Amino acid sequence: MKSIVIGAGAWGLPTAAELASRGHDVRLVDRYGVGNPLSSSYGPTRMWRLADPDPSRARLGLRALAAMKRLEERTGATVHEVRGLLWRDPPSNPALAATCAGLGIDHEWVSAADVGDRFPGLRDDGRDAVWLPDGGIVLAERSLRAQFERFTGAGGRFGHARSVVEIEERPNGLTVTYSDMTSEDADVVVIAAGPESSTFLRMLGIDVPLYPYLEQVVHFGDRDSVAHTDAFPCLFDGEAEDRAGRIYAMPTPGLGYKVGLDLPIGDYQAGNPDRTPSTARTEVLRQRIERDFAAVPATVVDAQVCCWTDTPDGQFILDALPSGIVLGCGCIGEGFKYSALMGEILADFAEGRPQDDDVKACSVTRFEGRALLDRSGPTPVGSLTRGAP
Repeated sequence: MKSIVIGAGAWGLPTAAELASRGHDVRLVDRYGVGNPLSSSYGPTRMWRLADPDPSRARLGLRALAAMKRLEERTGATVHEVRGLLWRDPPSNPALAATCAGLGIDHEWVSAADVGDRFPGLRDDGRDAVWLPDGGIVLAERSLRAQFERFTGAGGRFGHARSVVEIEERPNGLTVTYSDMTSEDADVVVIAAGPESSTFLRMLGIDVPLYPYLEQVVHFGDRDSVAHTDAFPCLFDGEAEDRAGRIYAMPTPGLGYKVGLDLPIGDYQAGNPDRTPSTARTEVLRQRIERDFAAVPATVVDAQVCCWTDTPDGQFILDALPSGIVLGCGCIGEGFKYSALMGEILADFAEGRPQDDDVKACSVTRFEGRALLDRSGPTPVGSLTRGAP
C-alpha cells in the first residue's frame, strides 16, 4: 500500500513509522521538519496521565501507556518516566476519582492539609486533591527521535521543505500535489498536520472548524542546580477563590520545572513564525511559583511558545473516509501523551481495520447535522462538558 503522511509531529511521525514497520511504502511530508519550533510537538517534555474525568479518555490513556512501552521495547529508548501527578481541582476531583475507581486506576484522595506530602512545598489553600502515582512525563524529543529512527529503519522516505497544496480524490486512489508543483499518487493519505489541518479539511469539503492556539510554558529553577526538581511530581491545579487560572506543571530533567497556564496567549496564524514569549505571561507564572511553590526556585530558566488545536467539542477527530483519506486532527492540547497510540490507531485506519467504540466516538461524522457555534474560548483541561459544541 502506498501511503503519504502529512505532518511529522506527535501523531503523523508515529503513524508513518507504524505503516513503514508493517511493510507499506510510506512518504512522510512536513514543511519544516521533525521537531521544528513551529510545530505542536516542539519541546522536551509533556505531561502524561492515565486518569481523566472522561472515562473514554482514561481508557485511551491506558492504551497509550501500553503503546509507549511497546515503543520502548522496540527501540531501546526510554520515552516516558513516572513521577506521580497531583490533581487539585474540586469541581472535577469526584469525577476523576470515580473514573479511576471504575477502571482500576491507582489513585488516592488527598486532604488539603496533606498536599505538601505529595508535592514538596505546595501551598495548602484549602482544596483537596487526587494523587495519581502512575502519572509522569513523556520525553517528547526522545520519543520523536525513536519514531524517526524506526521510520527510516523500516525504509520510510522523508520529504520536507515543501508543503501540500492539493489533495485530489480520484475513483482509483489519491493524488497529492506539492508546492514545487510535483505530484504523487497514493492509496492512502493521512492528515496529521496539527494546526494546519483545517486547511486540508476545507480542501476536502469537510465543514468542521478547528481552533489552533498559541500557549506559553516557562521553566523555573536554579541555574546552578538544574536537577533540583527532576524528581518532582506533575501537577494540575484548578482555579481557586484567591486567584484565577488553571495551571499544569511537570519536571523537565536537566532543565527545570515547567509550568503553563491553561489559557492561550493568542490565536495561531498560519505562516506567522513569531514565537516570542509574552513577558506578561512569564511574570504571572513567576508570581504563582513564588507564592505557591516553596520548593521551586522562582527563577526563570527559559520560556517557550507552542501551539495546539482544539475542536468544536474538545474531542479528537479520528476517522477514515471512503476515498482513502485518514484524519488525525485536533490534539486538544493533550496529543503527545497519546502519541505512540495514535500511530497505531491511524495506521489501523489506513489499513481498514476495525476500531473500538472509544475511537469510533471520535469520528468526524459526529458533527453532521449539529450547529457548530462560534467558540467563546478553548476547552479547558479537566472539562466536564466535553462533547457539546
